[in-house]
Parts: sequence; C-alpha cells; structure tokens
Amino acid sequence: MHPTKLLLLLAAAGWLGGCASSSDKSSTKTADPAPAPTEANAGTKFKTTDGRTITIGKPSASNGGTSYKDPHLEKCWVADGFNFTGLDTIYVAPTLSTAKFNEKNKEEVMVHDRAKDGLVYEIARTLSRHTLATNVVTKESDFKPGARVLKLENTITEFTKGGGGARYFVGLYGGGQPVLRVQGKLTEGDKTLFSFEARRSGTSAGSRMGGAFMKDEDIQSEDIRSLVLDLTDFMAALAGKYTPKP
Repeated sequence: MHPTKLLLLLAAAGWLGGCASSSDKSSTKTADPAPAPTEANAGTKFKTTDGRTITIGKPSASNGGTSYKDPHLEKCWVADGFNFTGLDTIYVAPTLSTAKFNEKNKEEVMVHDRAKDGLVYEIARTLSRHTLATNVVTKESDFKPGARVLKLENTITEFTKGGGGARYFVGLYGGGQPVLRVQGKLTEGDKTLFSFEARRSGTSAGSRMGGAFMKDEDIQSEDIRSLVLDLTDFMAALAGKYTPKP
C-alpha cells in the first residue's frame, strides 16, 4: 500500500467516533429508565444508556405542539401530549424519494436505492434496540390484529452520490462527499404526532480524512447511521429512556 494511503487510513481509524454526541467516560452499564422529561428539564442534556451525553435542544411552542432546536436535526416537532411512551407498533414504511439525480447513471441509482433500504433497516433496528415500541415492523403483513399502529414514513429530498476524485483533493472540507437529506413523520391515521428533517454529508472523520479511499455507498451508510442515532436518541430522551443531566 502507498505510504500516503496508509497514513490517511490510520488517521481515519484513530478519529472515527460518534458524530451525534459527546463521549462520556463513565461506566457504560445500562441505566435504569428515567422518568419522562418535565417542563423544568425538557431540552437539557441527557445521559444515554451506553454512557454518551446528548442534548435535544431547547423546546418552544409551535403549531399545536413543541419544536426542539436539536443541534443534529434541522427540524424537530412533537405534537402536544405525545412523548413516545406506551407505543404498541411502529411501522417503518418503505422510504420515498423526491430527490433529483441522474437516473441514467447505474451507480447513482444503486447508491440511491441502497440509501432508501438502509434507512428502513437502520431505523427499525435502532428503534427495536431502544424498545420504543412493543413491535417494530417493516411490512404491513406483520401487523398484529387489533394493534395500535403508528406509521413512520421517510422521504429523501436531497441526494448526491459523491465522488472519490473530489474527496482526494478537498474531501476534508466537504468536497466530493455524498449528500442525504431526509424528511420524516410519525402518524396515527391522518394525525401527525412527530416530524423531523435531517441532513448528512460525510459526517464521520474517516470520510473526511480518508474518504478518497472509501466507496460512496459506505460513506453514505455511515451518514445514515449518524442520522438514525440522533433521531432515535431524541425519541428515547423524550420517552424517558435516558437520564436527564443538570
């Protein structure tokens, strides 16, 4: 391997870490469930069950609900009286897309379709890990009779495949990085209970420092994991799964 490539890969490995929140050096032992945030502590920092420290941003009243200035989500709104607790079934629907890209380019289509599938898989997996609902399903055929089903529908509104050549020269500054913007909403029937918007573009240190030697779809997979971690962290904090910090 060329020495320059080796140095870049080693540097990337050393800097890879959670892009969603800061690390906490205390024990990662699973904490007891915390009470749901009250008006006094909503919007403050939380300690996750795996020892990280996160913040969901300050809340403010908005359109029959509450908007949060979450530093990792561009938009984040929750309906009055809803806090992600006591959920029966969450149905993670197939990802939609309104993004414009070169549909004649097979590589772009492949990365785009992989992102659509990856969002469903990663969201369902992480929601299940947080136990935010009794059941998390990705197919309507998995609905149980009489279940109260909430539908989580996500739409890709911006997509760029990225390019290794550009990342080689300016990847550290964001050049050549894949782009993914997602809008999502959680609904029960025709009522929206939660909505968000998030954007990622080469979030990990590895994609910035060694992205020239990574596949576009691998970088975008890291971006999806980052986006979903922040999304589900918000849900878990509001549901009382995390411990509020002063």
